[in-house]
Amino acid sequence: MLDLFKKYLNNRLQLAKIEMVNILANVTANLVSYFLIVVMLLIIWLMLSFALSFWIGSYFDSNAAGFAIVGGGYVLIFIIYIVFSKDAIDNKIKDKVVSIAFHSDKELTDEYVEFEEDEN
Repeated sequence: MLDLFKKYLNNRLQLAKIEMVNILANVTANLVSYFLIVVMLLIIWLMLSFALSFWIGSYFDSNAAGFAIVGGGYVLIFIIYIVFSKDAIDNKIKDKVVSIAFHSDKELTDEYVEFEEDEN
């Protein structure tokens, strides 16, 4: 009986390790994927911002004015974000990370193996 209990504890420990590795792998893979998407979107946004700044600058015959207007627009967007939606977005990010972790846990617990007792 004691030997069976030791095997059970060892199996539970191994299962916990596998679950943690699976959760960590899924969270890491999603974070890397989202990071790459964000980097690409930032590059696109930067190029479009330069284009808009130069276009507005050509309208006012001053590149500095074009960059100042676009920069001022971004400052206004930043202030609106901080005042109105920072907490909501933070909560959505936290919920997404938790759902990824629990989705990984659900995948592992959907299939389980029943142990048969030894007849010794």
